[in-house]
Amino acid sequence: MKRLYSAVMLLYLVSATTVTNNQGVMDSYVNPGLQSSIDELTQSKIGHMVIDLAEVTMRVTGAVDSLVEGVKAFGRQIEERLNLENTQWEVVESEHNAKVISLSSQANQAEFDINREKKVLNSELIPRLHELDDILLGLKAKQTDNTQSFKEAEAARNTQHESFVLTTTEFTDALRNIDEALDLLTDLFKSGEVRAAFIEVSDEQKHKVNKALRQVKANTENFGHQYSSFIQALTNLTEGFNFKDRQVLKEMCDFLNSLRLNIFDALTKAYKDEDSQKQQDELRRQQLTAEKAVFDQQYADFYQEREDKTVRISDVETLISTREADLKAYQDRLRTENNNYSANLKIHDDIVSSVQQELAVLAKALQVVQTPPFLDFLNGRIAKA
Repeated sequence: MKRLYSAVMLLYLVSATTVTNNQGVMDSYVNPGLQSSIDELTQSKIGHMVIDLAEVTMRVTGAVDSLVEGVKAFGRQIEERLNLENTQWEVVESEHNAKVISLSSQANQAEFDINREKKVLNSELIPRLHELDDILLGLKAKQTDNTQSFKEAEAARNTQHESFVLTTTEFTDALRNIDEALDLLTDLFKSGEVRAAFIEVSDEQKHKVNKALRQVKANTENFGHQYSSFIQALTNLTEGFNFKDRQVLKEMCDFLNSLRLNIFDALTKAYKDEDSQKQQDELRRQQLTAEKAVFDQQYADFYQEREDKTVRISDVETLISTREADLKAYQDRLRTENNNYSANLKIHDDIVSSVQQELAVLAKALQVVQTPPFLDFLNGRIAKA
């Protein structure tokens, strides 16, 4: 049996390299139906092998039983090869499916990460960055306005103080000149007989009094319209005035005292106004200083937030780029895996198809060689040999 099976295999190998058609030799010995089956079988290596071996076996043993058993054993070996191919393919297919699932999962996760980070970037981080730019621009304008307000307050205060110094200087000069005129007039009033209506006045005394009165007039002319009545009265008294009349001297002294009191009140008010303006300026500076502190702190806080957002945006963009590279790598690997699988599947299908064709030929060959017409054909051919 083993020798027969070895002979089957040897003949199969020989027929694998050289296939000849026996149709011409057998045409005169077989019926058309059998000839058609033989023609079909001899189109393949295995079919040709079985047909040729059937004649050899018949010549040697007088029967084809041993050939049938050998072919069946050979068929089982082919089936085992088919089963092994299918088993190995199941492993390949299982590994492929596992890789596809893993790569698809990783690609989906990468795509999810990309979409999530893009959403954070476009709906949160970038809009907030633009908002912070607007906030910082507004705060910068407030800081500029605050600085300008400081300068304006300082300039206004300097103007107020300069006006105060000028006014108080003029008031002080006026009071000094009034006091000098009063001293001169008082001296004239006290000279001579107390009860006398007229007094003796020297040219020198008259010159000094006129000079003092002109200076007072010059001072009061700078004080504005509120002193216009005093200026007019003083003008009337100094023009062609004869200082010998004691009553007129008294009226002039009373007038100058009234003017002195009025100017002194104005000087006092100027000092009070200066103190009030100092307080208002101080309050204004405190307000501006407090506003500046608030603006500076807000600017620092929002600027720091902007710096943090800028770093966060950079990190997110880096993450997106990294995950996009990962996604491309997963997709490339998945594409390569599917391409390799498709190529291996074609090889597997070709092997399975080839083996199934071999099994089909063997099955048909076994069917043919066991039919009475074929056995008659062999016996007839051997008898005529």
